[in-house]
Amino acid sequence: MFDSDSFFNLPNLFTIIQRPETVINENYFISPLKFSELVSKFYQPVGSILIPSLVINERHYTDKGKEKKIPTLNGGYVLSKQQYKGFVSKQDLIGMKWVENKATVMFFSLNKQKVSVEIMDPKTNIIVLEQQKKPLYDLEVRANGILKQNIDNLDMEKIEKKVEIKIKQDILKTLETGEKINTDLFNISEKAYRYHANKWDNKIINSFDKSSINNIKVNIHIEHSENYKR
Repeated sequence: MFDSDSFFNLPNLFTIIQRPETVINENYFISPLKFSELVSKFYQPVGSILIPSLVINERHYTDKGKEKKIPTLNGGYVLSKQQYKGFVSKQDLIGMKWVENKATVMFFSLNKQKVSVEIMDPKTNIIVLEQQKKPLYDLEVRANGILKQNIDNLDMEKIEKKVEIKIKQDILKTLETGEKINTDLFNISEKAYRYHANKWDNKIINSFDKSSINNIKVNIHIEHSENYKR
């Protein structure tokens, strides 16, 4: 058992160890995994399983000058087709936040432009293109956002465009990470397996790689908050 602290002098029950669902609702994107879910997915012939990895951070959080031991996620261990594929860091899993649809609020910053945006309830739709020798996929990501900070008073359309580009880059980064370990980290191929099994066999469905993504379309609509900082 981890010897850990919680924020704001709350009991240790209020940590990601004891109540992961509560903590993960805002800004976390690596989902907790129940043992029953692990068992049910372990023998699935396509896709992957991500087992979250926890570490104790003893350096970044203090309370009245005293360092606190805060449990935090640092990545995950990947299983695919009953095989261990390796450890993937949180930084390389960053695209998960836009595809997994687990977190309801994401805080997003464009540091160079001094812009801060709160992205709410991102949703991703996976479209399987059937008219191919192997399945290809279109990804459509959409979300609404609230502008929290815009020091340089950038045009709203420019902000939306920059956010959309950054989200696409995040997704591509995780796709490339999955390709390095020959694994579908997003479980995109699961849709072809479940709904188009009569079109392709499992071997072809499992040939998923970065080139299987035909198009990534990101649509973010951002509004001003009532009192955002200029």
